[in-house]
Amino acid sequence: NTLDFELSFIDDNKKLYSPPELFNTLVFEDGLLGSFKKKKDAYSFILHLNDIFRGENNISFRFNTFDRLRRDWPIYLQYLLTPGVHYQFDNFNQCFIQIEKDLLIDLFKSLIDAFGDSIFRFSSYQKEQLKLIYNIQTGVAFQNLRSFIEKVQLRGISVYFDRREIGQWHSRVRFERRSSTTKWFELDVTLNAEDYAILKNVDKQTGMAMSDAGLILLNSDQLNLAKMLSRVLETTKKEELADRSLREYRFSIPYNRARIIEIFELKKIGIAGLLTEEEENLCHKLLNLKEMPTYDVPEMLAHVLRPYQRVGYNWLRFLYEHRLGACLADDMGLGKTIQVIALLKSIEASLKRVLIVCPVTILINWQKEFEKFSDLKTLIYHGGQRQLPADIKFVITSYGVMKKEADTTFKDVRFDIFILDEVQHLKNMRSLGAWSARKISADFRICLTGTPVENDLAEFYNIIDLAIPGIWGDLQIIRTISNDITRERARTTAGPFILRRTKGQVLTDLPAKIENNVYLQFSEEERAAYLHGLLEIKGRIESAASKRKYGEILRGLLRLRQSCLWQGKQLQPGQVPKNLKDLQSTKIKFLLDQLEQIIEEGHKAIIFSQFTTYLDIIQHFLREKHYRVSRIDGSQQLKARQQQVDLFQEGNSQIFLISLKAGGVGLNLTAASYVFVMDPWWNPAVEAQAIDRAHRIGQKNTLTVYRPIMKDTVEEKVLKLQEVKKQLFLDLLPDNDEKIFSGRLSMEDFIQLFN
Repeated sequence: NTLDFELSFIDDNKKLYSPPELFNTLVFEDGLLGSFKKKKDAYSFILHLNDIFRGENNISFRFNTFDRLRRDWPIYLQYLLTPGVHYQFDNFNQCFIQIEKDLLIDLFKSLIDAFGDSIFRFSSYQKEQLKLIYNIQTGVAFQNLRSFIEKVQLRGISVYFDRREIGQWHSRVRFERRSSTTKWFELDVTLNAEDYAILKNVDKQTGMAMSDAGLILLNSDQLNLAKMLSRVLETTKKEELADRSLREYRFSIPYNRARIIEIFELKKIGIAGLLTEEEENLCHKLLNLKEMPTYDVPEMLAHVLRPYQRVGYNWLRFLYEHRLGACLADDMGLGKTIQVIALLKSIEASLKRVLIVCPVTILINWQKEFEKFSDLKTLIYHGGQRQLPADIKFVITSYGVMKKEADTTFKDVRFDIFILDEVQHLKNMRSLGAWSARKISADFRICLTGTPVENDLAEFYNIIDLAIPGIWGDLQIIRTISNDITRERARTTAGPFILRRTKGQVLTDLPAKIENNVYLQFSEEERAAYLHGLLEIKGRIESAASKRKYGEILRGLLRLRQSCLWQGKQLQPGQVPKNLKDLQSTKIKFLLDQLEQIIEEGHKAIIFSQFTTYLDIIQHFLREKHYRVSRIDGSQQLKARQQQVDLFQEGNSQIFLISLKAGGVGLNLTAASYVFVMDPWWNPAVEAQAIDRAHRIGQKNTLTVYRPIMKDTVEEKVLKLQEVKKQLFLDLLPDNDEKIFSGRLSMEDFIQLFN
């Protein structure tokens, strides 16, 4: 009246055994699976049978089989699916045995779930011994044994290894919390000899360990505990652990507050009393965003923050109050900067010094965002004559400056908050940038990124540790093997300190179109070349006859605009160097940085420019990155244009290069989530027409538009004029030169462009 499921290995053949009456027909030797003319049909049939047992298929067979299978299988299956028990006479023991048919079906499904159809590929039935034998590779068996045992144990089935039942770990590990002068607290751990042996021998992938009592299988929580303790054991000398008189091993684990969730997880396996009630409440809130307290929003932002941004603000504020650290990893364009500014404004009175580090290309953009959304005064600490005054709370600097001055300017400064924007630039934990960032002293850290992991798990460990130092314990002993178990542990440990929302998740809270002017700063060489060209142009305009003055103005504007896009040694604007390595372009550097993140997130982008030469240059750099690119300019016929559109819309290209006028009408590009307008068009209506190629019916993603603007150049002057006289630019540069000056734009306005 009992059914045992026996799992054992014999010598080197690695054979698996299961009860004979389970599937004695599901074998290739002396079973109905041998009735198939092709083995691949038999494997397909096993999966078909699995669907039948799950109610996802009817009993019907369309496989190429012998008559015996077509005749017998429907009878077997109809019998199995009929409720009740099955009685079988056992000749060897001279008795009837009773088998529950639903138990057979559950066991079959468990085999498929754990091992797939491969469990049946090398199978045979031994009638004399009433034994059904499956051969399976050791690695596959052990890798999937956990899930199989967890399923069959629910039905009271025992699993054996080497004739001994696979056991469970009845841990006697003792924990005791002890106060520490340097850390949050220290955890004293005591192990007996059996527990120590299991921790030393456990396989971190499968959770299995050999012991004196046989094979032991750790459950998921026990395996997490074993991994935590094993990492400490690896770095602790054995002689320091052993207490020979008691056959015990003792050691201490120093904990900082960032690892509070790790301590909280111990409660799941019955290790309670390590945290105070207040600390446990903190963990509950960290693990459930809905339980996060709400805080008053600064008045200037009360009607600006969108609902999901309020959630981000409350989350940052909560983590700040508990000095834990945060990684805000929202999708690109969802307003990570404004959420941070809301936090800083709300706690302004308690702050003495805040350091913000970002790529040099967006230094000014950070300052502009501060000016737009708050009254907080900032300092850009960058350039040749930089100084760090004591009366400025909010300091913005670049990664380059941080690396140079981590051991000098910033060495003895203690920051209340340290913010790393686009922190994926420091993804390599062994890089100088990551090393320098760890030298900065701060009470609270925030990392901002749209891609907290790009290539491997080590990057994720590094970025989270930059936000919450010590969250992994000793970062140097972290094993970065990426598999289901290590990824799950990483998510569990870091989850409370990461907030990521995608555009799809918060689409209802977003406007249909978000437009951003991103201010960039020339390199010193670019700045010098631009100013030199500006002086030449102003001289020509001043010396030109009145009838030729307007022509000089237009040529000068064109030259300055192109100087904002690209430059090269001994080149006139519009010329392209033979070797593009000699080309300089802050805008292209910015564009490539953004595209790397956009493509990584699985989005698509459109890049507009008025200049086809500029599109040629951009296309060259995109090819170096091996991105898939579509392109439209004035040289293509309608059919060729549509082919490029189809490539983009159907997912065969990631980036669309379009000349502003050629792509301004007649296109439907709803596959794009991002638009870059690389050179602002004098007529905003033309620019709006181009953007609307993506922002139209059928667009399922929120559209984010970026206009990179060079600081202190003609581009910025144009934007200022647009703000004051938006209507004046409607006719600024039409095709018909006779209408250039319709009385709406004065000579004084043009002169301002060249100031």
